[in-house]
Amino acid sequence: MGVAAKSRTPPVKSGWRRWLASGRTRWLGISIAGVFAVALLIPDPGPLSSLRLGIFDSYQTWLPRERLSAPAVIVAVDDASLARIGQWPWPRDTVARLIERVAARNPSAIGVGIMFADPDRTSPERMADGLRARDPALADRLAKLRPNDSILAEAIAGAPVVLGIAGIDQITPDSAPLAPARIVGPPAPLSGYAGALRSLPEIDRAARGHGLLSAVTESGVLRRALLVVTVGERPVLTLTLESLRVAAGESSYTLKFDDDGLTHIAIGEREIPTQDDGSLWIHYTPPDRTRYVSAADVLEGRDAPGLIENKIVLLGATATGLVEMLTTARGERIPGVEIHTQVLENVMDGSLLSRPAWGRQLEALAFALAAILVVFGMPQLPARRSSSIPLQTQGKNDRRRRSRSLPKPSLIVPLVSSIALAATGVSAYFWGHVLLDPATPIAGISALYGLMLSVTLVATDFQRREIAARLATERETAARVAGELEAARSIQTGLLPKPEVVLEHEHRAGIFAYMRPAREVGGDLYDFFLLPDDKLFVMVGDVSGKGLPAAMFMAVSKALAKSSTLRAAASLDTLMTSFNAEISRENPEQLFVTVIALVIDLRTGEVEYCNAGHEPPLLARRSGEIVVVNEGGGPPLCVMDDFPYEQSRIKLEPGDMLVLMSDGITEAMNSDGALCGRDRLNPLLATHGGRGADAAALGNEILAAVKAFEASADPADDQTLVIVSWRGATGS
Repeated sequence: MGVAAKSRTPPVKSGWRRWLASGRTRWLGISIAGVFAVALLIPDPGPLSSLRLGIFDSYQTWLPRERLSAPAVIVAVDDASLARIGQWPWPRDTVARLIERVAARNPSAIGVGIMFADPDRTSPERMADGLRARDPALADRLAKLRPNDSILAEAIAGAPVVLGIAGIDQITPDSAPLAPARIVGPPAPLSGYAGALRSLPEIDRAARGHGLLSAVTESGVLRRALLVVTVGERPVLTLTLESLRVAAGESSYTLKFDDDGLTHIAIGEREIPTQDDGSLWIHYTPPDRTRYVSAADVLEGRDAPGLIENKIVLLGATATGLVEMLTTARGERIPGVEIHTQVLENVMDGSLLSRPAWGRQLEALAFALAAILVVFGMPQLPARRSSSIPLQTQGKNDRRRRSRSLPKPSLIVPLVSSIALAATGVSAYFWGHVLLDPATPIAGISALYGLMLSVTLVATDFQRREIAARLATERETAARVAGELEAARSIQTGLLPKPEVVLEHEHRAGIFAYMRPAREVGGDLYDFFLLPDDKLFVMVGDVSGKGLPAAMFMAVSKALAKSSTLRAAASLDTLMTSFNAEISRENPEQLFVTVIALVIDLRTGEVEYCNAGHEPPLLARRSGEIVVVNEGGGPPLCVMDDFPYEQSRIKLEPGDMLVLMSDGITEAMNSDGALCGRDRLNPLLATHGGRGADAAALGNEILAAVKAFEASADPADDQTLVIVSWRGATGS
């Protein structure tokens, strides 16, 4: 036939897809990248804040600070102290004796992280009031003894003691002693409290300094320590720096501000950089027991000589039940007194972490540069070709070239950008002690790349649809020239479902499906689709005969079976009886069809199956066991009217696979006329069942084995293979 048909391209819907395909995707990417870059300049970028803090925590988890010096020692009221000295709270004269013992060891300062806000219940005068009715003489003698609070105040006055105070939201008198602060630069607001809870006035006045004990956590994690706050309108150093001030012998300290806020706290010659709100990012080491000495050992003179000398001593409770443990950025829980010690080490060792104000600007700039690379590195679509191309010039190779001309997005740009950002963040932390956040820009780059990829794929799909529309017309013309069988083959294969479409949002099952006709068209069929209540229907069949009649009957049988299944919520044996009746009515050529159908409950792995004269399925257990599933069922469809088919059940375990095939697989022949047989496939099933392999891997190996067995021989029958794997109720 020498007639050249003119190709007509079906119309493709225009709209936003056509707009994307016109080459404007880069402008869309630039606009979205600009919005995200501006969002990075916000100090607390909403939900990304948790991601940012998580990255900062991971730095300290992987690369903790190395402890260089030991400027502080913790005298701990620990479990051993309670066992040897007695239940807490101890009498104040005992605490006084502890402070005197510590002071005798010549520390530079003693920071007491314990409040004495109420009178001592064990003080002699308070005990006298309770005993006066029973023993007036004893009560008079007790009343003449010095109060424990006075003894403690005297001990505090004789030592370089800093007492802790606690910030509260209630206004309190501000006449209590506090170290004066000198302000340099334009003062800016600091975090603060309306008032403070302090020890008894007699005890409080005896101390040389007063430092804040309060700590503020972020999502339950203590990452930053406030170095200075306001109580009322007066600035107050925290216990850590106030102890350092007393140790340095300074009567005051200096707060240095610039236009952004607080920059430094100066104590004598030492300047301590801070964040603009007066905080410090704590650079943690793992917990270290060498920081501690038991209070009982100090009281009993068992502490190591020289351990405390010229060091700042922090006195605090660490015994079980006496102190709330705080979670560090490393995820460890330690007492608050050790937090103060680590902050002192940060200051004295110069290993301070900082989150500079320019960090956000640098992160936004890095994202912007990487975003430009991603946007402009994304391939653009080629110009669309004319739809009027003579059929004679449209060979198979030309069609493949046109398909390959569509752009292939690359992961190299976002991957390299992400690696560079991550390396910069780790390097800045490790060598510069600077906290930079690569995670937020990387998240933005990933999101931008995903968006650009999606947009490019949409635009590519639009052009592919245009190409497909033209090719569809060309195929129709070619089918008319080449004959109806080629068109029938295309239609037949197009009727078969695709696993990636049917199971697009279902991860509890996997399906491998393959069908190869022995001629241009064949009589094998398979179908699978989801049913209500998390169930999956799978069917494989084989129509008697070959060629076009079998293919047409296959299409009718598949359609009637699916229609009956979706129309009636019935058991599988009832459905098989219905299939038999429906297909028999549409069977003028008196053909018959063998069918194996099963329904899998994706929640439990329960399988209902019914076999109408088809090749029995094989169950490849995850353990490697191979089971021939051959219970129930009946004769092929269209053989006996009103036959009462029987269904059976099996139970799948996660990783099990059901192998359904036509006899074209097991009866495949080589050039010598030998049959492939089921035994040749069992080792493959056992191996893949034992490993819990996916359906596609097993299917490809079976097909490869059959092809290798056939060698150069043409297939004797249609070959169909469907493998269903169940991954468990969670789909993992």
